[in-house]
Amino acid sequence: MLVLLASTVTVLRVGLPQLNKVQPEIVTWINQGTGLNVSLKDVRGFWRNTHPSISLQGVSVGLPDSPDTKFEVSNLELEFDLVQTVLQRQPVLADMVINGMTLDVRSVDLLKAAESKPPESETNAPAKSGEQLLQRLDNLLLRQLDRFTVADSTIHYTSISDEARQLDIENLQWRNEKRRHLAQGVVSIADANLNALEVRADFVDNGSLTSVTGDFYVTVDEMSLSPWLSDEQKQQTGIESGSVSLRAWLELDNSKAKEVYLDVLPSELSWKRDNRQHDLIVESAVLHLLPSTSGWQLNVHQVQARTDEVTWPELDIAVDWNRDNQWQVNISELDVDSLKPLATLANNETIDQWLSRLNPGGRIEDIRVSQLAGTDSIKYSASLKQMSLSQWGLLPGFSHVSGHLRGNTERAYARVSVIDDKFPYGDVFQAPLNIKQGLVDIHWENHGEQGWSLWSDKVTAATPDLQVLGAFRLDFPKNDSPFLSFYAEADLYNAGEVWRYLPTLAMGQSLTDYLSAAIQAGRVNTSKLLWYGKLSDFPYRDNNGMFQAFVGLRDAKFSFDTNWPPLTDLQLDLLFQNESMYLDSRSATLMDVKGQRITGRIPQLRGDGHLEIEAKAAGKGSAVRDYMTASPLVDSVGAALTAVQVSGDVNADFQLYIPFGGDDTPSRAWGHAELSDNHVEIDAPPMTLEQVSGRIEFDNDVVKATGLSANLLDQPINLDFQGQNASNGYAVKINSVGDWSTAPLEPYIGDKVVSRLSGHAPWHLDVDIQLNDVGFTYQLDLDANLVTIASDYPYPLSKSFGDAGKARLQASGNQENITARLQLPSVKYQTEIDITQSVPVLKATNLVLGDGGFKISPIVGHHFQVRSDTIDFDKWSEVFKEPPSDKKAVLDDLPKPELPLPKRASVEAKELILGGIEWHDVNFDARYKKGGWQFALDSQEAKGEASYSDNNELHVALSRLHIYVPELDEIADQDESIITQENPDAPIVTDFERSLFNALPDTLLTIDNFWFQGYKVGKVDMDVSRQGNKLVWNKLQLSSGANQVDIDGDWMVSGDQNKTQVNFAVKGENNSDLMERFGITTVFNARRLK
Repeated sequence: MLVLLASTVTVLRVGLPQLNKVQPEIVTWINQGTGLNVSLKDVRGFWRNTHPSISLQGVSVGLPDSPDTKFEVSNLELEFDLVQTVLQRQPVLADMVINGMTLDVRSVDLLKAAESKPPESETNAPAKSGEQLLQRLDNLLLRQLDRFTVADSTIHYTSISDEARQLDIENLQWRNEKRRHLAQGVVSIADANLNALEVRADFVDNGSLTSVTGDFYVTVDEMSLSPWLSDEQKQQTGIESGSVSLRAWLELDNSKAKEVYLDVLPSELSWKRDNRQHDLIVESAVLHLLPSTSGWQLNVHQVQARTDEVTWPELDIAVDWNRDNQWQVNISELDVDSLKPLATLANNETIDQWLSRLNPGGRIEDIRVSQLAGTDSIKYSASLKQMSLSQWGLLPGFSHVSGHLRGNTERAYARVSVIDDKFPYGDVFQAPLNIKQGLVDIHWENHGEQGWSLWSDKVTAATPDLQVLGAFRLDFPKNDSPFLSFYAEADLYNAGEVWRYLPTLAMGQSLTDYLSAAIQAGRVNTSKLLWYGKLSDFPYRDNNGMFQAFVGLRDAKFSFDTNWPPLTDLQLDLLFQNESMYLDSRSATLMDVKGQRITGRIPQLRGDGHLEIEAKAAGKGSAVRDYMTASPLVDSVGAALTAVQVSGDVNADFQLYIPFGGDDTPSRAWGHAELSDNHVEIDAPPMTLEQVSGRIEFDNDVVKATGLSANLLDQPINLDFQGQNASNGYAVKINSVGDWSTAPLEPYIGDKVVSRLSGHAPWHLDVDIQLNDVGFTYQLDLDANLVTIASDYPYPLSKSFGDAGKARLQASGNQENITARLQLPSVKYQTEIDITQSVPVLKATNLVLGDGGFKISPIVGHHFQVRSDTIDFDKWSEVFKEPPSDKKAVLDDLPKPELPLPKRASVEAKELILGGIEWHDVNFDARYKKGGWQFALDSQEAKGEASYSDNNELHVALSRLHIYVPELDEIADQDESIITQENPDAPIVTDFERSLFNALPDTLLTIDNFWFQGYKVGKVDMDVSRQGNKLVWNKLQLSSGANQVDIDGDWMVSGDQNKTQVNFAVKGENNSDLMERFGITTVFNARRLK
């Protein structure tokens, strides 16, 4: 045997290089062994390791029936097992290496070829078609060869999707152990970027490759997805790039999948939609597929991925499906934000729009969906965590909604809860709803052709301002309006925030704005809301439905108009019924006014509706005034109550008509106030009324009162007034009448004034007041009939009872000045008064006694005029000298202006008594000019001029002066001298003497013709000056004919001393008569001179 083996080896070593010479025999041998019609270009033999080897160059297989099918090998190396070949006496291959193989079976139906078996008669016949070629290769590679290697080869085939594919084999090692086959290598699919697929296989064939049992393993590194997508798909999805890396294990049983295990390695997908880049990164995932005869089960675990930098929660998916179309899907958790970018791959504009509008977010956990008996048996359930949604249309937005749901195609149930979330609601509400806590059990039911329903037996919600508990049912019949049944109770903690919960779309913007501003504070215990009816029939004018809400506000603050002060401390019952709202209050505060009853209504709750209010209130007059001045009636009722200030309790009834934005009817406020024994003060002119009773009515700007009764200065009067808007302010007219007696006036103006008056006088007063934006003006006109008045005052105020006479006072002014004139019989007085100071100042005056008229206003300066036949100033002096009364009058405590001295005075009187002297045909004029006074006098008794300077100098020049004092004659009859000897014991200085001493100026007096007591004194020349604390007669000269008296001396007032010193110097023939005319008897008489 060894000799035979050695001989064989020797022969092979010598013969192998010469194999090409026996090429035809080799081809025949190959054809017979493979069943293929093979042709060769070259045959070479060589020795490799311990085995003889043959290299076949340019191998090709001819298929006359399938010219499109091609099988070529550039180099086929056959390595023979020499020992086995000798033992078995036939060639036994130890290894086969196929290099540069090209197999093109694109024209062959691979599934059909794998399933068909050749007839027994054709088993050894040469293959003539592609199907036969594959059958021969199947027999050769799986049955006849123990092992082989394929390298640098290409297989062209048609895929299941009927697309031409190219499989490039870089290196594939195959080993056959009878029916067991093992393979390992690296392959790739051209044009699919499936480069370097590492493949492994360990399987047993059951007669052919169409029926195998075993394990298969594939590794894919960064497989590009782009080649797998058409240009149209790329354009629709926006995919720009993508790669997949994975490891896959497949277990087959009779060519049927028994188990599939897929381990996804880091992979990515990039796409762009609307100029926004999106990325899906899968770090890892494990897929486990378990097919069965009835279906399959898929489990996905350990998914770690992110979309646009949004990390996915760890994802587990379980899918169970059977051939009866029964399936169940369980998904552990989905993050909505991570899924939204994937939706853009669908290139569905509707989906994109809804995602953009709603922007959903949150997590969906424990998702379970099943179908066990057809599509009608679908069931589902899921848990919702931190769900969010952007507001759109009638859907609210939210951020932290959680809950769970379950249901099927016929009905569903969900429990949704909210904690600390804001629900933006767009135009539905004016502000986001701040939900602190909410819980809703909601049911859905499908009624098939009849429609569907949505209801809840329990709805609870709490915000910082309110708490709601309710239930509802909403039926959606097919082809008909939804029907709502709703009931809820709510507690409102802060009514000032109710504006947040007013449905703008249902109420209209104008009404919503009104109620938002109206309800400012308060609380509500158990408000009740009811709705029953079709939504399309609202507001149920035909009584075919009902909407009703009762809100009992307590401690509320309600502003029925933004221009009116709000109602506070309010108890208010609000009733919303269909399209109307009613309000009723029995307790409210209107600033400092107490509301006793307030009712009102909004007949139609819509933007062009209006509010009607009726109110009864009571309060102090000042409080009512303050309330009106803070309202739109500030320029009417407020202005009137400012001009006529009411104290004490006032009862008021008023009504309001307040239109909303779309109502063109003007707003209106009208009503009345009842006065009962009230105290009233009128600013201009100042007067105080007591016990005022009657009704004041108002209608917007018009305020009026008729027949008010009152007491003024403790005497009754009747009062009417009316106020209304004027062109540049508000005008008030006051009319008053009375009939007053003089005696009751004593406490007010004093006993000294009233004691000389008696009787009574009817009078009528008209006052016009103009209240401007800044300040006011007024005019006053008072008429009194003095027929029944008697006066003991001297002329011109003297009057007997029954004598005709009238008095009239007219005044006009503002907050700064008053112009007034008073007319009495034979008296006229007018003045301009400045009242800007605490004490009024008489800026100008004009007093006319007797005949004369008023000056044209405004007057300037201070004037005094007398035009009368007779006037006795001495009697008025006695009046002024009367001591004040012990009874204090109201007038005494009032700030009284200082009476100014006139700067211009004139007297025209036929008889004038002054200083006990009767003066006749008097014409006197005095005026003050710059530097001093100027006087002019002309009468029967005196004539001349005088001046008195501001330097306290008096110059008097009289052409004549006749003085007759009857009292001096009486003294002379009593033999008393008007000049007495100095008393060594000086008397105490009187106030009059001190005032006179201080008042006497430096005086120069000249009288050309001086008569005294009927005697001619003659000429008088006097010079008096003040020297220190003395008044010195520098010169006093009396001249009459040849007689002359010169007198000098002084007068001193110092402390309590009052001293006068006089020196006489007499010369002439006989001075006795002259001296005796002054009550002086000389020591030298005629007898002694003799």
